[in-house]
Amino acid sequence: MLPSSLLRTLLPVSFWAGSVYARSTFNIKAHGTGVQYAASGQAAGDIGVTTSNDLSYYVDITLGGQNFTVLLDTGSTDLWVYTAGKDVKFTNTTNLDASLHYGIGSVDGIIQFTELKLGDFTIPNQVFINATEVTDMQLDTYQGIMGMAFDNTDIYQKIQSAWGTDVANSLARAPITNIFAQDPTLPNNFDVQLGRTSELEDIADGVFVISDHGEGFESVTKAPQLPRVAPDHWSIVMDAMLVNGKSFAFNKSRISGAPSGKVVAALDTGYSFPPIPGAAVDAIYSTIPGALFDPYSSFWLVPCDASTNLTFVFAGQEFPVHPIDLTYPNTIELEVNGTLTNVTACINTYQASTLDPRSFTGFDLILGDAFLRNVYASFDYGDYYPGNHTNGLPFVQMLPTTDASKMWQEFHDERAATLAELPPVIDPAAIIQAEKALQESAADEDLHKTGMVAGAAASSDEDSSSGDSWGKKYGMIALGLLAANLLIGVVLLVVTVVMCVRGVKGKSVRYAPVRFKDNADDFERGALKYSD
Repeated sequence: MLPSSLLRTLLPVSFWAGSVYARSTFNIKAHGTGVQYAASGQAAGDIGVTTSNDLSYYVDITLGGQNFTVLLDTGSTDLWVYTAGKDVKFTNTTNLDASLHYGIGSVDGIIQFTELKLGDFTIPNQVFINATEVTDMQLDTYQGIMGMAFDNTDIYQKIQSAWGTDVANSLARAPITNIFAQDPTLPNNFDVQLGRTSELEDIADGVFVISDHGEGFESVTKAPQLPRVAPDHWSIVMDAMLVNGKSFAFNKSRISGAPSGKVVAALDTGYSFPPIPGAAVDAIYSTIPGALFDPYSSFWLVPCDASTNLTFVFAGQEFPVHPIDLTYPNTIELEVNGTLTNVTACINTYQASTLDPRSFTGFDLILGDAFLRNVYASFDYGDYYPGNHTNGLPFVQMLPTTDASKMWQEFHDERAATLAELPPVIDPAAIIQAEKALQESAADEDLHKTGMVAGAAASSDEDSSSGDSWGKKYGMIALGLLAANLLIGVVLLVVTVVMCVRGVKGKSVRYAPVRFKDNADDFERGALKYSD
């Protein structure tokens, strides 16, 4: 999960798989894992991916005869499902424990096997983690995560350790590579286009196609091939990030072999708000008139009717980001003239990364949903087949889907319609001022308590012959502890009053890790361990 912090970012923000640790052994009889087609006999069509909030994207699957909704995640590999309360029919069972740790959240469970139906595909004996303990996941919305990356992570490593490489190559594949590995005649690509709701709509449909291309997007095969440059993720070289046409100067890439002056971006459908270096965040949002960095929450607070021109460049091809994808409206409760009042504020969607570089490797930044809604992406495994030709080089091809000539009018029309249905918009400066007042009030209260404690200590000292030496020895320690409690209290107060955010349609929101803008350059280097 993300490094510990008092403020945390929106769920589901990241689903990068962590380490799995073996805690027992198991015995199992292997069944065949060949892919079978559904009775229709038709080629795989558009399976579809949906969202209800633009924060996470879901696919419906049938697992062991039961229906589940899982999050589609190109940032991880393994499939896990929380099956409690449903009669899932297993094809094989094990007693092998497994644990997954994501950018936010974790899962514990048992490695099991069952039939998986995904669109027109049926996998008779798919490995997955039958989750028994789930932390920081929204089980009321989705019951699992389906990874779409590469088979050299958690389940694979666990089975490889228990059974050996040959068995792992046969039985430990993720659903998507299972499909490709078992039927080499299929084109081994999957394509994704994430839909965007209008901010008042409930559901938006997108494209999720296996071994084919979406209608109207067949020309993606003519787009530049962007080779994967890190083994665990869909990480590709990014030429530039343009803000109002001006290129932002990133630090030197930490990825070996990255071309000079370029960085490596991981494409991750499981990450709502893209985490990028802090200085890059500031470069984007400092260009928006009226936007202010909030040192209390680490968000940029942006006038809801304002945005900027952001473009990413890959292989010389420009991909404009829709202005609507740069900010996120939230309803918050704030004290106005002594009364708690619902107001609307907009925060930045591109946020400063605090991912631990020791755990999250293979990229300099992550481009999640707020970028991917602006492209049609084809993820192609090339000559890479698990357990077979694993030296092949997977690649990505993309087409821009945002029309730069129309996006500003669309932004103004849609955002105006959204704000008309929400509480009054509050100026960013007013929010920061309210936070400052709350902090000062809390500080005054705690200082008053500190004075009472100091007075009691002084009275005690008068009755003690060694009081003076005690005060000198322990007084600074006591004050230090009080100061620490004060800081925690202030931050929690800010979280409670300012950042108790609800989305446009009642979405649950988490908070961004604390960052201080005056250390933006150090933050960029520290967060991802860049070097010049």
